[in-house]
Amino acid sequence: MFAFFKKGPDTQEVVIREVKPCDARGIIEVMQNVGSEKVFTVTEHFPWTEEEERSFIKRLDRKKDMIFVAAKGNDIVGCLTLFRYYGGRSPKVQHVGEIGISVKKEYRDQKIGSRLLEYAIRWACTHGYEKLCLSVFSTNEKAIHLYKKFGFEEEGVRRRQFIIEGMYVDEIMMGKFLTR
Repeated sequence: MFAFFKKGPDTQEVVIREVKPCDARGIIEVMQNVGSEKVFTVTEHFPWTEEEERSFIKRLDRKKDMIFVAAKGNDIVGCLTLFRYYGGRSPKVQHVGEIGISVKKEYRDQKIGSRLLEYAIRWACTHGYEKLCLSVFSTNEKAIHLYKKFGFEEEGVRRRQFIIEGMYVDEIMMGKFLTR
């Protein structure tokens, strides 16, 4: 567990930790909050019920797959998924993890994404990962800046992969080697 972010005596700290089944509702709220903006994620509505998400969390193979949450008291304000690439279905990709980050709009620009990413990278290093990868919309400049700050490099671009608000948007694929 990693705690940070105290601004004053009445401000609760934000804690970064591994997911618990009781976080299911909070994760859904984060995903729906971010999805409703329609500019950061492919999915605009989280398709699972609270019980389905709770069940998924319980079934996680925590040796290789993890969800990290940013919790402020009982509220989940952000999350990061780190799953084996292609679901780990092939021995060819067991060394690669794919990540995704979501932070509620009202909690952005408070270093929550940075703390989630920092925590996940440390976890990945201790769980046998050699590389992390992700994809991001070319229009999400703040996220791209964050990833570059943590050593992710652009590995490829899928041109005009999405249409967002009537405009074509590229998908940027990024990666970070944890070992060299």
